[in-house]
Amino acid sequence: MKTTYIAVGNKEDISDLITNISPKETPFFKMCGKASASATTHEWLEDSLREPGANKKVEGAEYETATPKARVRLGNYTQIFGAGYGVTGTQEAVAKHGVTSEIGYQMAKAMKEIALDVEYALITQTAKSAGSASTARELGGVPFWIGTNVITSTDGKLTEELMNNAIEAAWKKGGNPTKVFLSGGQKRVVSKWTAGAEKTLEQNSKKLVSSIAVYESDFGIVSFVPHRMMPDAGVYVIDPDHWKVAELRKMKTEVLPKSGDSHKKHIIGELTLEARAEKASAQIKGLTLP
Repeated sequence: MKTTYIAVGNKEDISDLITNISPKETPFFKMCGKASASATTHEWLEDSLREPGANKKVEGAEYETATPKARVRLGNYTQIFGAGYGVTGTQEAVAKHGVTSEIGYQMAKAMKEIALDVEYALITQTAKSAGSASTARELGGVPFWIGTNVITSTDGKLTEELMNNAIEAAWKKGGNPTKVFLSGGQKRVVSKWTAGAEKTLEQNSKKLVSSIAVYESDFGIVSFVPHRMMPDAGVYVIDPDHWKVAELRKMKTEVLPKSGDSHKKHIIGELTLEARAEKASAQIKGLTLP
């Protein structure tokens, strides 16, 4: 009797699916509004109201005029993002598990990778650079732009008071922050703020809840967004209304000229971060994990 132990040529049991467990969320990019850039230096104007004060006029007095306050000109550089793949004609032609077109699969994967690279630039880049013929331009990310409301921890601990201080600082400047971006480690710290009442049982769903997703501060309600790219040392308190991604060139796929028995494609795009009224947001620095 012939059994599978001695048979040759049986088809392998390989699921016709490909599992990709890599993180692909881009919460900050998705939060931002969208704008258009028309040059590699993307600029915008910022204005503000004067501080309120006593305003009373004597009856019959002559009109008084003041010199208007000059608007502030701000700008950020566009950054080019790109990635490409090449596969041989043979690899494209052979039967594959879970993939119809190898080049199509690799380009779809590249688009997701570029999206993560954009998110990384927006969240982590601390400087902007005009670049040169031999150096790439670099956009300034969130930590570069938030400079007015910077709260530094003196003991490295992310406390409820520290969070309230940051939200208040942005609120005093006219902001209404609703998002708090923080690392997974700092999110666990936040979830312990409830001390003795930190665990509640939802009777209907029979779930044990021991985390905080939404926080009602003295200056408004914010939602906590754990972010895989956020460093443990910092937290961003964001007013979403004042952040946009400005595109100079939308992401597009280009088919490269054939130079042999292969298929080559490349994705290219160019964009920057527009930070209007950075003082409407805040950042907390100097944190460590317990």
